[in-house]
Order: sequence, then structure tokens, then C-alpha cells
Amino acid sequence: MLNWDDPLEQIKQRKQPTADTKVHFEPVAADREAAAAVDGEKRLVGGSDLTANIAPIKYHWAWDAYIKSQRNFWLPTEIGMGEDLMTLGKLNDNERHTFFTTFATLTTADALHQRNLALAVYERITAPEVGMAVIAQMHQETIHSMSYQHIIESLNFDEDEIYLLYQKVPQIRAKFEYSNAQTHALQGQGGDLTDYVRGLFFYYMIFEGVWFMANFCPIFSLQRRRLMVRTGEQLQYIARDESGHVAFGKALIQALWREHPETRIDESQAHKLMGEAMELEQAYAEYAVKPMLGYDLELHLRHVRYLANRRLLDLGLTPLYPESEAEVLPWWEEQIGFRKEKNFFETRVTEYQTGGALSWD
Repeated sequence: MLNWDDPLEQIKQRKQPTADTKVHFEPVAADREAAAAVDGEKRLVGGSDLTANIAPIKYHWAWDAYIKSQRNFWLPTEIGMGEDLMTLGKLNDNERHTFFTTFATLTTADALHQRNLALAVYERITAPEVGMAVIAQMHQETIHSMSYQHIIESLNFDEDEIYLLYQKVPQIRAKFEYSNAQTHALQGQGGDLTDYVRGLFFYYMIFEGVWFMANFCPIFSLQRRRLMVRTGEQLQYIARDESGHVAFGKALIQALWREHPETRIDESQAHKLMGEAMELEQAYAEYAVKPMLGYDLELHLRHVRYLANRRLLDLGLTPLYPESEAEVLPWWEEQIGFRKEKNFFETRVTEYQTGGALSWD
């Protein structure tokens, strides 16, 4: 250490540290014991309330989901809606009914997403990196709500007609009431963990993974015919985010099954939940989806059954429907994966990502 009383020449002769100088502190036994104790305390749920350390990362799948969500940042106002305002008047009665109904349902459903994440899913998470990923999802859901509001204002829709449609249409209201009943078990720290995991299964794999994903399809069909293109583009961004949420939910459920094997959902119970949800979805689709060029109720329901089977298979469960009754829309992966060229001067490049990946080893 330098001292103000040392002669100047003596100070100059001392070897000074450089940018390449590496300082290494040998860990002591107490450090190693503390690190092991912290790692042992870090759990998905039921861990210590004092566990606030992100590193060392224990749940890498959650950290990767958080980083990906930050790189996929976007703003709805970057997409101009003037083209859709002109196109809206060209829709026929069936197209207008289908567009208006599915759009209004998405708008209200996303508000339910935010509430479930904030009041239910996040509350019991005790691993910091997993909590960060859930908070990132909350932020993305607020962007989605901003997107819907941007569309509503741009297309001069009556806000009450959009936001309150679920109160007027029994088929929509029935889905939301069923959703509230299923996700109620997610709320509260003292609830049964098995009920919590079952609630996660409904929320991520059914509500987001089937209901929400299926509702994009009629508007995507219009978009592919160059109708309501900018709304479709907004929904492509939302669908990309929601796909990430479903993948996170799958990983979260599987991780909870590993840490708490007793919470594993029985296949018959999973089929029962999915079957009840599909009955509500069919009743809703019969009201919402009217025949349009290149899209009809039969195509829609076959795709919904495909989504239901896929979510079950994601968790190692058997499909609910035979292959003859379930079929993916041929353009589905293209719509949610943005695997197509875009004119830079017409619209924002959808493959764009911000920031860089941060690796904490």
C-alpha cells in the first residue's frame, strides 16, 4: 500500500498493477460452505424468502427465457395501422364478425394473463432467476395490451364494445369463468402444491397454449389474403412472445415435477381438463368463426385439436385426439416463426432482436 510519507523515488520503483494483472482470491472453507448452502436453499417454490442471489444460476432454462424475452423487445406503435383502416370497410359480414369477435376475445384474455402472472404464478416462485422470467412475461403482456389499444384507437373501434364483449356473448364468458375457476388454485402461498401445478398446467398449456394460440388463426388467415395486414403483424409479435411463454411453462412444470414428484398430474386428469376446455372452445368457435375464403370452422377446430395434442405430448402425455381429427394449419409455423421476407421500407423486420445475450457462468 502506498503511503504519503514514502519518498517519491521509492514509489516509482515499486511494481504497479497493469490491466493484465489478475487478482485471485483463494476461496476459504466458509465461502464454499456458504455457496453450497445457498444453492441448496434455492428452490422453485418453498425456498427461503432470503434467497436473492441470481448467480450461481440453478435454473438455466429460466435464465435463458429471461434473456430471450429481453432481446425480443418491440413496441406496437412502430407498426402503422393506416392500411387496416382502409381495409376494414372492405370486409364482408362474415369476415367482420370473425375479426371483431376474435380480436375482442384476445384483448380481454391478455388482461387475464397479466392478473394470473402477477397474483398467482409469481407469488409462490422463490428462485430469483425464475421470478425474473415471470416478471419479464408480465411486461410483455403489458406490451400486448398496448398493442390492442393501439389497434382499437387506429381503427376507431368503440372501446366498450371490444372490452365488454365477453359480458354479452355467453360462449366467451363461459371460457373466462372456467379459466378463473381453474387458476384460483394458483393463488396464495399456503395452498396445496399439487393444485398449484395443476393450475399451471391449465394456465400455460391450455389457456395460453391452446385457447390463445388458436384465436390468432382467423386473423392470420385474413392477413394472408392481404386483409388486416398490420393487425396480423401485431399479432405475429404477440404470438412469438406467447410461444416463449408456453415453452417456459412447460419447463417450469417439468422442473416442479422433478423437485416435487408428488405433484405430477395424472394423465386421466390432464385429459379431463383438456377435454372440458375443448368443449368450451368448440362452443366459442361455432359462434366466432364464420365461413371465409380459405378458412372455416372445420379447419379451425382441426387445428385446435392439433394444439391440444401437442401440449399434451410436450409433457410426455398421450394425445387426446386421433390424427385423423387433428391437423396443423399448413401456414401455422410460418406465421408464428416469421420465416418470410419483408420489404424493409414497408414494415419493421420481424426477425429483429435487441441487445446481446449475457452469459453468467
